Amino acid sequence: MKKYTITLIRSLFLLFVLAGCGEDFLEQEPTDSISEEKVFDSYITANSALIGVYNQLSSFNFEGLYNPIMSDIMGEDIMINSVDNWNWFVPVYQMNVLPNYSYIDNPWWSGYKLIHDANQIIDNAIFIPDATSDQIDELTGQARVLRAYAMLKLAQMYSVAYSKDPSAPSILLNTDSEITDSGFSRASLTDVYEQIENDLLTAISQLDNNTDKGFFDKRAAQAVLARAYLDMENWQGAADMANSASEGITLMTINELYSGFNTRNSETIYSIAYTQEDNNVYLSIPSFYWPVAGYSSMRANDEFVNKFSNGDARKGFFLKVAEIDPDRNLIVKFAHNNAVGNAERICIRASEMILIEAEAEAELGNYTNSQNLLYRIQSRANPGVIKSTATGQALIDEVLLERRKELFGEGFRWNDIKRRQLPFVRTGDHWVTLSFTAQDPDYYRLTFPIPQSEIDANELLSNADQNVGY
Repeated sequence: MKKYTITLIRSLFLLFVLAGCGEDFLEQEPTDSISEEKVFDSYITANSALIGVYNQLSSFNFEGLYNPIMSDIMGEDIMINSVDNWNWFVPVYQMNVLPNYSYIDNPWWSGYKLIHDANQIIDNAIFIPDATSDQIDELTGQARVLRAYAMLKLAQMYSVAYSKDPSAPSILLNTDSEITDSGFSRASLTDVYEQIENDLLTAISQLDNNTDKGFFDKRAAQAVLARAYLDMENWQGAADMANSASEGITLMTINELYSGFNTRNSETIYSIAYTQEDNNVYLSIPSFYWPVAGYSSMRANDEFVNKFSNGDARKGFFLKVAEIDPDRNLIVKFAHNNAVGNAERICIRASEMILIEAEAEAELGNYTNSQNLLYRIQSRANPGVIKSTATGQALIDEVLLERRKELFGEGFRWNDIKRRQLPFVRTGDHWVTLSFTAQDPDYYRLTFPIPQSEIDANELLSNADQNVGY
């Protein structure tokens, strides 16, 4: 990686540390700033560095907006409106991106900025002179979950599916706080997922469960590992981790489902904890989803809406209002909280874990367990629903459909299609229709290109390392 890239990353790391400490880093001659060498001189400043990593995760370029939005419009259930879309995410929805687009660049660099900052904490926390062993475990445990979370998301976006080819080239595997001038080559999916697994298993041993769901804890580490095992088709591991992550959690009631998903609720495992002061205003989930105030450009496909029975409370998330959009279904799942864009983003919740466990149990042949888990989610939204008696692939298909219904808008559909190698079919009122299977050349569209900026800056990459199709 070129020296200007190293300088930029290190400068941004210090920026977040200083912001976390409440210092004015814009002073021409700061008197109380913290040098890179002093970040780990005390537990207080090191913990401020950790908050800086969380700030990077919540960036609108990463998990605050780009990733969840793109992970749904790269599917068949949700779309950007064809008019009044302010040109946001249009090429992503059209599945016609190029390696130099900001939608490709921004998540990549934000993810690697986060990984670099997490590496700093993991490598240096042990040297904090006034930190107890419990505090060191807490710092490094959270940093490991943050690093694994970012790596998993980047692997899902910029690699082919693990289930297709575990030996395929994936992302850059950087776990060292010292950045080499030459950069990194692409690691295999096997190596990347092994690193993710190791980070999360270590974090699970270091962390306890806590009540503040704005930070990663043991339960959250188990949940992220359940996601990784799902990608790997490690069905027993996915079932076990999902069960541990959701154990003892009370699911939202029907009324709570309508609360707006704008603040943490009874089943939240991890939430990006925006406040009125630091929310991204227009660059936020409710700005794009809520029908008024903000960009308000997200719509639901009519055929997807028709998959909900009239007895399903979640059908109330969709509205047609002629004065706003006479042609397509509005979505009222994600609301503002008192001001435009002011809302937490719930990243992990128990319902997802129950559905992961249901899918894994069905794959393992434990059909009764899977049916019971599926019914737990279905009956919460529709008390009159009849418990499934399906087995085999029919039961798996029911679970996958329930994932679409329960988790739409939360950033899962793109990866669900790709990890299962499902056909990609858009019909109905989509203004860009597509149809291809995993055997068709167009399936490359479900994998983002490696950013051209990375290839240009990284001495160990060339255009020959680019993903197929780009």
